[in-house]
Amino acid sequence: MADFRAKARATGQEWGEEPDALVELLRQAAAGDPRLAALMRAGGGLLHDVLDAYRRKGAAGVPRDPAGDLADGRALPADLAEGLTPRYLIAVARLAEPGRQAAALRAVAGDDALLTHRDGDVVLFIPAAGPGSGERSVTRLAQCLGGKGWLATAERDRARLVDGLDEACSVLRLVVAGLRPSGAYTISDVLVEYAVTLNEKVRTDLAAMIRPLRAHKVLWETLTAFVDSDYSKNKTARSLFIHRSTLDYRLRRIEDVTGCDPTSGRGAQTLTAAMIAEALQS
Repeated sequence: MADFRAKARATGQEWGEEPDALVELLRQAAAGDPRLAALMRAGGGLLHDVLDAYRRKGAAGVPRDPAGDLADGRALPADLAEGLTPRYLIAVARLAEPGRQAAALRAVAGDDALLTHRDGDVVLFIPAAGPGSGERSVTRLAQCLGGKGWLATAERDRARLVDGLDEACSVLRLVVAGLRPSGAYTISDVLVEYAVTLNEKVRTDLAAMIRPLRAHKVLWETLTAFVDSDYSKNKTARSLFIHRSTLDYRLRRIEDVTGCDPTSGRGAQTLTAAMIAEALQS
């Protein structure tokens, strides 16, 4: 711990007052110790929020984070409100390398974009200039991920930014819980999952159905790989380094435990929704 505290002090000398950069520096400082590295990963979101709140406070209580105020539904001072555009693209990003990727996102979003953080995720409000501009922005933002992380977006008029942020955050939770590959997503990509998990009783029943599978580590890993491979047996067998006959046996065992056949369309859809429901309750 003494060695890490010395590294932390050195980190403070390198920090440029961006929360993403500080978390990344601390993670690098802890890289030699798995326990400290895990602590930095777990505490990164909390550190983001504390630093954002401090930065928003500013001198004499004047808000310094207009994006945070918009995200929380608070009214902005008149001089700041006058500079808002009528419509925004709302982007929420879960990043694998927060320091580097957040800087890239900020550069792509442009000087007129507003940035803040929520629960360790980057939140951007990007002015929507006109038809098609949002789609072009999403493409450029997704490129900043470099195949690592997820981006969820929504578009809303200025008066409905909180609603748009809630939607984008819901999409992000679903794609992460659903083991979707890195990329950009909207509500249209998760309509089934969104509808299923919106009902609390359905969500609870689905989670209860699949929870017994957690006791079978190999079967859980097999189902996860099956979903991740888009239900392709060949891809799943290759990713797990097992024979197809072994995979077929495991898939039958998954049906025995859950009551759903993962090789049928309905069963696969139900099990995927159940995995998402269980992940959201964890």
